[in-house]
Amino acid sequence: ATLFVDPLPTVRGDGPQLALLFEHLIGNAIKFRTPGLPLEIRIEVQRGDCEWIIAVSDNGIGIEESDQDIFELFRRLHAQDAYPGTGVGLAICKRIIERHGGRIWVTSTSSAGATFCFTLKDG
Repeated sequence: ATLFVDPLPTVRGDGPQLALLFEHLIGNAIKFRTPGLPLEIRIEVQRGDCEWIIAVSDNGIGIEESDQDIFELFRRLHAQDAYPGTGVGLAICKRIIERHGGRIWVTSTSSAGATFCFTLKDG
């Protein structure tokens, strides 16, 4: 994988939890990559009104449109035999962000990658 990272802001928060957040989002990008396509992951930062907006994007398989909340505990969008995992990673991400007073969401097009965005209060 090739990882492109904007300079990250200084924020007030729990360092190990924020590291776990990035571990889950980058891990998902690696897990759900498109076979035969070099994986690219981008971490981009924008300044919001009293917060930072951070986006973790990839060029993987994407997420098909669904009415399911992918941030719900044990929510899986793929069969267990297709991709390993327990369905708790994104639920953990949501809880970490909520504990830090932010919000998290995803935009995606099937077969064109996914972008997970979240906010963190200005440090």
